[in-house]
Amino acid sequence: MSVLLLPNEILSMTAQAARRLVEAGDGDCALLYLALLQAGSNPDQAAQQLGWDYGRLSAAFARLTAMGLAAGNCPCSPAAAPQPVLQDDRPPEYTRGDIADALEREHSFHGLYLEMERLLGKVFSDTDLKSLYTIYDYLALPVEVIFMLAGYVVRSSRRQKGDTAPPPRMTEVKKEAFRWKRLGITTVERAEEYLRSQESIDQREWGVLSAVGVTQKRPAIDREREYIQRWIQWGFSDEMIHLAYERTIFRKGQMNWPYVNKILESWRKSGYTTPQQVEQERGGKAKPQPAAQGAKPQENYQPSQSRIRQQSDWLDQFLQQQEKGGD
Repeated sequence: MSVLLLPNEILSMTAQAARRLVEAGDGDCALLYLALLQAGSNPDQAAQQLGWDYGRLSAAFARLTAMGLAAGNCPCSPAAAPQPVLQDDRPPEYTRGDIADALEREHSFHGLYLEMERLLGKVFSDTDLKSLYTIYDYLALPVEVIFMLAGYVVRSSRRQKGDTAPPPRMTEVKKEAFRWKRLGITTVERAEEYLRSQESIDQREWGVLSAVGVTQKRPAIDREREYIQRWIQWGFSDEMIHLAYERTIFRKGQMNWPYVNKILESWRKSGYTTPQQVEQERGGKAKPQPAAQGAKPQENYQPSQSRIRQQSDWLDQFLQQQEKGGD
């Protein structure tokens, strides 16, 4: 039986794009490109439709970028990648005999245990050993990945609590290990990729907090960091984030993270990367053009109150159109 194709159900690509995909002979690249077309160039939606793990997704996206068929960063971070489900949500109840046997027979686990004691600066209790063996045996993370994971937890704890704070507990390491497993961070390569992404967020974290009105230097809390990570991955400068913050203050009277995110998401869908593009579209002067790659944001992002007031009504209309799927 034939299928009736309505006009809005037909996808099209240029002959040049088709030729490059065929010449590459890469099935993952072709699937990702089709998913991007189907999702209306929405990379997050394309990633969800494919359901790939982050490693496969980022590799295909990188190859598409090299072919000139995609641009920017990987569609989603490891945190936003499809999450594989563990076969059993409840780990085994390891006994003291199980742990003693593992320490005696599994040399890699014994070495891991000694290094983890050194890293966390404590003598492990039975509970600590059971947590570590859960990571090693049940989650089956490689020893190298467990070291990288534990080091990340220690650094994150120091960033949040200060260098003089006591080391994190083994239960915190186990919690993060389960998260890494769900995110598919199970190899050294993926762990390195994830840690690099977190380092880039660390470098910009305070700049983004300042852009949304935080005056006293402090680390971001978990929920704030999720938003910051998303905005960085979307490619927004501190200037654009501050612009969205100003409009939020004008409309809401106070900082509202979801509302700032809503504004930035609408700008992202419209391809706005600079304040000038927002101004041009508001005034109907020209359609936005992509910013030059590597262009530096302006340091001074202090628009006048009159400009904010002038744009406020337009912004509300724009967001409503986005929610309705309007252009």
